[in-house]
Amino acid sequence: MVVCVPVAVLYSEPELMAEQVDEMLYGEEAEIIDTLGGFHKVKTEYGYIGWTVKSNLFEKLHDANHIVVTPFADLLFEGRNFFQAPITLPRGARVDVGFSHKEDRYGFAVLPSKRIYYIHKNHIAPLATIKKQSEDEVRMAIAETALEYLGTQYRWGGRTHFGVDCSGLCFNAYRFNGIDIWRDADFEKNENLRKIPLEEAKIGDLVFFEGHIALYLGDGEIVHASASKGKVVRERLADNEKLKEIFICVGTAF
Repeated sequence: MVVCVPVAVLYSEPELMAEQVDEMLYGEEAEIIDTLGGFHKVKTEYGYIGWTVKSNLFEKLHDANHIVVTPFADLLFEGRNFFQAPITLPRGARVDVGFSHKEDRYGFAVLPSKRIYYIHKNHIAPLATIKKQSEDEVRMAIAETALEYLGTQYRWGGRTHFGVDCSGLCFNAYRFNGIDIWRDADFEKNENLRKIPLEEAKIGDLVFFEGHIALYLGDGEIVHASASKGKVVRERLADNEKLKEIFICVGTAF
């Protein structure tokens, strides 16, 4: 099954008032492992488990070949932006897009329902692997992706520019650059990370605290989604006394 709405909330229990634990983005795949009432219990393609409303999922029609790379991308009825967009996709949404030599500005997004919409070419990029990039390039791309969310409001379980939490920010920064890490701020569940001293941290490494995670930017700076500040901020770790007190370790995937 594939997510067929811009953002599909994952809940801890099969009810709308349950804790929000994650968000799946349009085009991401999910395995149904249980059903209760109007909810499916699903396992995301990156291994996270939660409950989502049944109507958020649809049978996959085609494999996605592009990813949204702007904070939001409108799907349009026609190749003009004069009218209200029927659907707006978030950064990271995956879409099946075709192109025509007759259309310079737009591609054609095919939805699982077989409905076709126009999408601006500058809002998407081909799905690609990071294996063609050097380590320094990947590290820099991860940091640049995280910095795209500066000022975005803090939202528990969030993964979009509507709102993002600390682990969602770091997860997106890695995932959109070809690496999956664990969705929560838990070093022990990250099988592809190894622990290093803070003094050896480089751009793109992950800094773990008690119940919190940040992305290292180099020169003692971090970017993180701060619940206390209510948004994604960039700051020097040395200036944040609270974080220094609850520091655990640095994890690197390189």
